[in-house]
Amino acid sequence: MKSGFNMSRRKKELADFHRESILKIAETLFEKNGVESTSMNDIAREAEYSKATLYVYFKNKEEIINCIILQSMKLLYDRIQASTQTEKDLLARYNSICHELTTYCDTYPLYFQILIQEINVDVNNPDTPPVFQEIFELGEKINGLIDIFIKDGISQGIFRSDIRIPETVFFFWASLSGIILMASQKKNYIEQFMNTTKQDFLKYSFDTLINSILKENKNV
Repeated sequence: MKSGFNMSRRKKELADFHRESILKIAETLFEKNGVESTSMNDIAREAEYSKATLYVYFKNKEEIINCIILQSMKLLYDRIQASTQTEKDLLARYNSICHELTTYCDTYPLYFQILIQEINVDVNNPDTPPVFQEIFELGEKINGLIDIFIKDGISQGIFRSDIRIPETVFFFWASLSGIILMASQKKNYIEQFMNTTKQDFLKYSFDTLINSILKENKNV
């Protein structure tokens, strides 16, 4: 009985090892050549697997992409959760969230760009692959961190009480991700034509965003 259990565990560990190896190779190719330009043949060749073996571990390229999305979301959730738990002051928490998102984009540009793309998940369909369900649930947990942040601001009398929370959560994600991505991709333009630095542009943009829901505008 114990021998059978150990055998099963070793098989799972081996499968996990192969899946992780494939994901790392795929991530490298996605970063180098782009997601659209990378095929399953490319991944199999680089990973030194046969294409048939590759399909043992992943149904298609879409599943590989979604597994990478899930990994990136776990990293992001851990970063934001840590930043919101460390800082007690509300505006310090906001600055910490902005810092973590910016650092995340600089460190994992591929993850960040994949993360902000539309992810269609039919959570009510029993045939929905588990990875899609995990992506949806983790996305809701990330939204929940921002939801708590906004509710705390309202209860402390720092944020306006008339703001609609679900819309504001989505608005903040859209605004923060757009600001950070634009600053990353347009760094030279910001420096040459705005006569400012990327860091100053980010601070100005983050301050302007939070001021839109403050009861009283202030330098944050």
